[in-house]
Amino acid sequence: MPLFSRTTSYGARPRPRAVWAAAITGVVLLVLIVVGVLIPILGLIGAADGATVGALNVPVGGIVVALLIGYVLALLFLLGCVRSRNGALSWVLAVAAVISALLVSLWPLLAVAFAGVDQASDVVPFIQDLISRVTGG
Repeated sequence: MPLFSRTTSYGARPRPRAVWAAAITGVVLLVLIVVGVLIPILGLIGAADGATVGALNVPVGGIVVALLIGYVLALLFLLGCVRSRNGALSWVLAVAAVISALLVSLWPLLAVAFAGVDQASDVVPFIQDLISRVTGG
């Protein structure tokens, strides 16, 4: 047999059922998080921005970057979950994917809240100045 010969094994060990169960569960939960958490939060942010006629500063760039990073990370975890041949490792990777997706789906709500608080802190001095002008003080 030559030193660099390739052998193919048609009887390769199949992936355990735990791997497939973890991968399918991870994908289903990821879809549920997108449909049940991310889309409603983005709708709420869009409605709030529309109701304030653009007065609310929504950090769109930061939200998009965070969503891309978080969901790419979740997809990489799921890819690792599917490629693994260890059931326990697959479950850990599937849970990591779900946690990543959940955290990054909640981030837009926190980002807009932080932006709103920052914007409100700019409004208070304006209101105080306005009151002092009206009262003559």
